[in-house]
Amino acid sequence: MPNYSIFSIPLFWLISLYPHAYAISLIKSSNNNKWDNLNPRGIATNASYQKHVPAECYALFEKAEAAHKNGLESAPFFVGAVVLGNVVGLGALTMNIFSGSYLALRTLYTVLYLRCTTQETSRLRSLTWMASVGCVVGVYVAAGSKWAGKH
Repeated sequence: MPNYSIFSIPLFWLISLYPHAYAISLIKSSNNNKWDNLNPRGIATNASYQKHVPAECYALFEKAEAAHKNGLESAPFFVGAVVLGNVVGLGALTMNIFSGSYLALRTLYTVLYLRCTTQETSRLRSLTWMASVGCVVGVYVAAGSKWAGKH
């Protein structure tokens, strides 16, 4: 069976990048097609967006940026698991299931982050995040166990 897990790394990056692209499109669509690319993360830039775009749009912009940042924050943990799992020789099936499950959970997490409107439904997002972390921890445990058995 082919091992596709390495391909999950750029796919994960795209999943993590999507909310940022969406955030930019939100601001541009509500701000006369204007986006400050000179200082896009600046406090003054964000204050200007908050002042000039509808509150609902700005709130969704904030959620999209938060989903994007969460993806980037989790990237080292995920990439490390993919690399380590392959280095120690975890099977292709294990790595494919892990990487596919992780990508599916991160996609669901992103959708939930953007669509949740109540505290109750936001808990589902948190559970999805926990499940994705559990997938990664599972690979680290499996890789560590395999490594310990060899040495």
